[in-house]
Amino acid sequence: WRELAKHIPGRSNKDCRKRWWNSLAGSTAKGAWSPEEDRRLIEAVEKYGTNNWMKVAGAVGTRCGDQCSGHWRHVLNPNINYCDWTPEEDKRLLDAIRIYGTNWSTIASFHTPERTTLALKNQY
Repeated sequence: WRELAKHIPGRSNKDCRKRWWNSLAGSTAKGAWSPEEDRRLIEAVEKYGTNNWMKVAGAVGTRCGDQCSGHWRHVLNPNINYCDWTPEEDKRLLDAIRIYGTNWSTIASFHTPERTTLALKNQY
């Protein structure tokens, strides 16, 4: 990967390797997740946790670690609140934006109830 990266300006060996395995090698699925993939992801997260997405992806079999991480964080995580926003929650969001700007990942790290970064951005 180092030799290849020498021929691609602005890309590291890690960039090249990730691009190959996550996009070009053809072993990962694209698009909507199937119910079977969701089931395998849930089981893999129960077994391996959320600190080793490569192991989780290996268990899922059809998706890369980045896809598994994103799908878990934005869709399947049972701790995410998808209920309507309360006026109090709107106020806490605006207060956080005054302090942290639109750094959604920082705000999401302490926002309760737990919301995705996209949900915070969309509500704002």
